[in-house]
Amino acid sequence: MDRWFAFARPLLIGLSILCLGALTACVETTYATMDAEVTTTTQTEPAYRMVMTPNGLRVITPEGYLIDPEQAPTSVDVRQLEPAKPPVIAILLPLTGSLGEIGEAMKNGAELAIKDRGIAGTFETRIYDTRSDNAGAQAAASEALRDGAKLILGPLRGDAIALVSRIAARQRVNVVSFSNDITRATPNAYIMGITPEAVTKRVLEYSARRGQRRIAIVAPADTYGQAAADAANGLARFVGAEIALTETYPSDAQDRPGRTAVAQSVGQRAATFDAIYLPDTAEAGDMASLLYFYGVDPQRVSYLGVPVWDQQANQLISEQALLGAIYASPAERGFGAFQASFKSAFGKDPHPLSSVAYDGVAMALELAARGSGVPFTASELERPQGFSGVDGPFALRSDKRVERGMAIKRISSVGLELVEDAPATLYRSTASAAVSPALYSQ
Repeated sequence: MDRWFAFARPLLIGLSILCLGALTACVETTYATMDAEVTTTTQTEPAYRMVMTPNGLRVITPEGYLIDPEQAPTSVDVRQLEPAKPPVIAILLPLTGSLGEIGEAMKNGAELAIKDRGIAGTFETRIYDTRSDNAGAQAAASEALRDGAKLILGPLRGDAIALVSRIAARQRVNVVSFSNDITRATPNAYIMGITPEAVTKRVLEYSARRGQRRIAIVAPADTYGQAAADAANGLARFVGAEIALTETYPSDAQDRPGRTAVAQSVGQRAATFDAIYLPDTAEAGDMASLLYFYGVDPQRVSYLGVPVWDQQANQLISEQALLGAIYASPAERGFGAFQASFKSAFGKDPHPLSSVAYDGVAMALELAARGSGVPFTASELERPQGFSGVDGPFALRSDKRVERGMAIKRISSVGLELVEDAPATLYRSTASAAVSPALYSQ
């Protein structure tokens, strides 16, 4: 026995040292979501690396800061660090064609993010014109990949995502599209836009929390309306609400008979619900007026709406039935500062999609600055704590959909009122180091 122990003792000591080293380099982080889901991840302490900047060679710390090589810890052999080629981030936008005006506004948002969030030497961004059509998006993606793109931001059009993601998948490159069409997600393409799903979840949750749990869904028969209706039916129980009825009406306001028939039907069942979810992006006031006429009392029934109501404020305020209506909107706190910065830089207010482009680029730059060996992997893009954005916090999920924290606003006789701003983060986090908390701070 003694001989065995004498032989095994050096081996046991060696294994102990290896285990201690592994423990000191790792930390388990547990994230509790707002929906009480718990995710535990193990993060390995990142390494130092060297990059070339306009001011010469610099070292990136594990925290993402640029320092002079002379400032690196003595334990880091700067002489052995090889300059890393910064990853290429491709941004696909419709700069010409029917969506050119929107694309230009998004380009401005992207450039503002580069100015605000970029760390010199850690990235290279290139913007490609999709020409507002699928063929242009496919050509832009092919060119970007030939140029060495490691991540593609865009396209905007949902029907172009499959083409872009298919090309990108051949080189194992992920795509983060600016679309809000969750049906277009693919195994390597995320949907980052402000989706009907994210909007619906926020506004139904708020309504249920204040006691209006019986929801009538009255939606236009267009793509957005149908997606919002589907989301409401799927999410209602999850947020503590119940769906009393679901009706769709003609999206064309000139179809008076069709809209009137739906309004009459809903009015006859007005006693069965406390709130109406009206995800109409074009003619919400018209339908609300018809519902009022056919017996839906806005003093008893609340209307729930969508973010585009921000841009339709003057029109909707004049509609008596919508006074007091609440709707989900991008974060007031972050967007206000972004709007001021955008106007100062470009002399005009941003398009609603300018902030989506800003947040997408800022996310990519943050990941690039971390200096991981293989940038923009699914694990990086889907990190549990998500990202801070000017539209509010957001997180990309493994199903390639986006989760968002949003504000709640109310339509009043004097304008739009902020009722509840977006949360600062989607998560509460706690960190526990296996050996020493000093090694990592959350």
